[in-house]
Amino acid sequence: MRHIHVIGAGVVGLATALRLQQGGHKVALIDRNGPGEMASRGNAAGIAWTDVAPLASKGIWRKIPGWLLDPLGPLSVRPAYALKILPWMLRFSRASLPDKLKNSVLGKAAINKASLPAWERLWQASGTRHHVFMKGCLEVYTEQSQIEGVRSEWQKQRDHGIEVQELTGDEIRELEPDFSEHVVGGALVPGWMTVDDPHALCLSLAQEFERNGGKILKSSVSHVQPQGDHIVLHREGEEQILSDHVVIACGAWSKTLAAQLGDKVPLETERGYNTTFSEPNVALKHAVMVPGLGFAVTQLSHGLRIGGAVEFGGLEMEANWKRADAMAEKASRLLPGLNRENGIRWMGHRPSMPDTLPVIGHSKQSDRVTYAFGHGHHGLTQAAITAELVSDLICGETPKIDCTLYSAQRF
Repeated sequence: MRHIHVIGAGVVGLATALRLQQGGHKVALIDRNGPGEMASRGNAAGIAWTDVAPLASKGIWRKIPGWLLDPLGPLSVRPAYALKILPWMLRFSRASLPDKLKNSVLGKAAINKASLPAWERLWQASGTRHHVFMKGCLEVYTEQSQIEGVRSEWQKQRDHGIEVQELTGDEIRELEPDFSEHVVGGALVPGWMTVDDPHALCLSLAQEFERNGGKILKSSVSHVQPQGDHIVLHREGEEQILSDHVVIACGAWSKTLAAQLGDKVPLETERGYNTTFSEPNVALKHAVMVPGLGFAVTQLSHGLRIGGAVEFGGLEMEANWKRADAMAEKASRLLPGLNRENGIRWMGHRPSMPDTLPVIGHSKQSDRVTYAFGHGHHGLTQAAITAELVSDLICGETPKIDCTLYSAQRF
């Protein structure tokens, strides 16, 4: 029996801790904030296993200048952070080149294809299946030219065995009568899964972990140090911990710890915003993506969540709440009956890699340290399969997916 410590109690860390616990290991979670309190708390609640296209894709650079001209648009860079983000942006640019893009598509398609079966196994084992349901996702557009431009992407999804049904604006309104005439068309992806409340799912996973003997330590790890047959965890103001194996799964905060172990990964944070309205006066049957405007709309158990967008501003800058308000304003044009009173705004840090692939694999310095971070917009989607891959790597078994594409040493 190994004594394993998982740093980070977001959905990836929770899923990994449970999987390792099921494998007979003694596992402890360490998180400075508590289970599901950071990026996992405010995501769009989708198990988006149907996605195959990475963010750094062909033609993306033609869209970015227009986005950047709008400080409240789908993508923005805080002026004070522009120089710091430049190296990441250059890598992002290279990731959209044909040879790099091929690996990104292969890696994303492989892990997403395995994501839903892995979640089904975890939901069954943890008794949390009641938090999720298949309602499908509507991808809606406000301009016909956008639809013509995205048809090739829909075909790529079909090529990977994913059902995509193109719909007219009227057909979308038959499914969701609250949409206005601004919606001119789009598509239905029936296989999309939705979580009733991402934070509630995290708390349920944490409760199951503790019920089976797992420990959750509210603490901050400042340094990870390989030492012989152990890993020493240095904590701020607390005693050191000796561990047989450590998993680093602390999202956007993983970069510093990985660097200590010789892996200078180009990890950045995409700051995402949302607002959840408890009495929205509209009720959606499907998850909704609005790619042209850069946000999603999700019906949760406790309200309607409108959020998304990408802002590069690091981990320390204050939130720009105008971005959340702008998305809610745009959503009200599509959903004219939306009641925007008493909304709760939120901002979180997505841990993003320039090639849209996560970091899963052993550290350069020690195979007693395994990485599980950098999932970007797909942390919830890829959490369960990441947990299985990490478990396979730690136990010396052949992973279900070739993890070479996700190695920290790929850069």
